[in-house]
Amino acid sequence: MCGCAGIQSAEVNSDLQEKNYISIRNSQINYYKDVGLYYLENGSFVLYKPPGILMADLRLKQERHPSELYIRRKDRMIAIKELQASFNRHIFDSIKKGNVVAVKSTLCHLVEETLREPRSGTLQVLPETVDTLVSGYSKNPQILKSFASMSFKDYSTVIHSVNVMALMLGFCFYSKRSLKETKRLGLSALLHDVGKTEIPDSILKAPRKLSAKEFKVMKRHPKLGEFLIKVKSGIDGGIARGAGEHHEKLDGSGYPKGTKEISYVGQVLGIIDCYEALTNEERPYRRAKSPLDALKTIKTDVEAGKFDRKIFEKFCYSLI
Repeated sequence: MCGCAGIQSAEVNSDLQEKNYISIRNSQINYYKDVGLYYLENGSFVLYKPPGILMADLRLKQERHPSELYIRRKDRMIAIKELQASFNRHIFDSIKKGNVVAVKSTLCHLVEETLREPRSGTLQVLPETVDTLVSGYSKNPQILKSFASMSFKDYSTVIHSVNVMALMLGFCFYSKRSLKETKRLGLSALLHDVGKTEIPDSILKAPRKLSAKEFKVMKRHPKLGEFLIKVKSGIDGGIARGAGEHHEKLDGSGYPKGTKEISYVGQVLGIIDCYEALTNEERPYRRAKSPLDALKTIKTDVEAGKFDRKIFEKFCYSLI
């Protein structure tokens, strides 16, 4: 009896320990300086890299590292901020080197990490990211066209959001918006779908057309996004409003409010979001469309009074 109780107690302690630690990706271990890294040995977590040094420094003394490393759960936010800062530096360096593939890849990693815990204030780093992109491409906006069309193996909310932002920046540069306004619209585009982080994966990733009940849940994401941006992150209300309105239509047929009074950023986002989804997202009930066919589909909605004609025309010209 005593032996069994001892084994059970050890298992409970091991389970409790595992709940206090999070596994990290091997591709990211070089980014962590201010958090300690741990490895699992005989059911216990052991410090491998102390806070204050980088893995690169540690490797001067040790040629190999454990195959799986962990951080303490309570260090999660420190770790995210370190990753975000490192990703931003990589984006800046890649823009200077003209490596568009590296820029988009790093940006996608940054957005993916940022969207893991948007209620914790992680969105606050993204204005700096958009500033870097606008400054880096303002003199050569043509690059953004290849940026937006660059395909990745797994299409996701992250890829969609990055593409919508690139298309938005291209639209702003074509429309000769001020740099300040371009940054604001670009950030709103990058964050427009953040509310989807609050939608269950069973609905978000359903390999079929959603039921009426499921679609009702999905239609909550614009309002949730507006809340996460404005209330939880304290980011400019105009940016949050764009996220809240990107599925509204000028004839009142959109959601979540069904309003006809839509801000400029909400109107532009509605068109660009629709175009990007039509041209890139394969669904069980429809194939992705060619750019021309997607524009024809949106033009039908323009003629039906759902989208603004002048904004649509400018968007078309910005793609040339």
